[in-house]
Amino acid sequence: MKTSRGGRSLKKYERSNLLFFLFIIVALGTLVSFVFRHYGTRNMEIAEDSDPGVISESVSAASDVGLFYLGTRLSERTIECRSRLEIPVTDDGLLKELFALPGVEEVTLNQKVIVIRKSSSMGWERIQPGLRRIVKEHLHIHF
Repeated sequence: MKTSRGGRSLKKYERSNLLFFLFIIVALGTLVSFVFRHYGTRNMEIAEDSDPGVISESVSAASDVGLFYLGTRLSERTIECRSRLEIPVTDDGLLKELFALPGVEEVTLNQKVIVIRKSSSMGWERIQPGLRRIVKEHLHIHF
């Protein structure tokens, strides 16, 4: 009889441990779900409020290459055009407009970065306002 009583108490102990750990797993799952939902919506609100245009620029009067960082992704792959003749047929007008700016000789799109190489005779002050306008209009139309 002692062995059967010990077996019953051991089964009660196993059941109580199983219920306890099941409760812990459900509680942690609920907590993780809440955290992911909270941070997921927070990031979406930030993305909606952020400026999708040019958010940062790296240009120097001494350099013919300028980097323009954007608030949103333009392409999934890198597109490099060393002249107007290399603009792909799939271009939605962005590259054509960028090459229409005075002095622009080369354009590279890489996700959230536009790299512009200009002619040495043209100053950045003539290119930057047009680039910002073109990017903002492009993103406004397409996104």
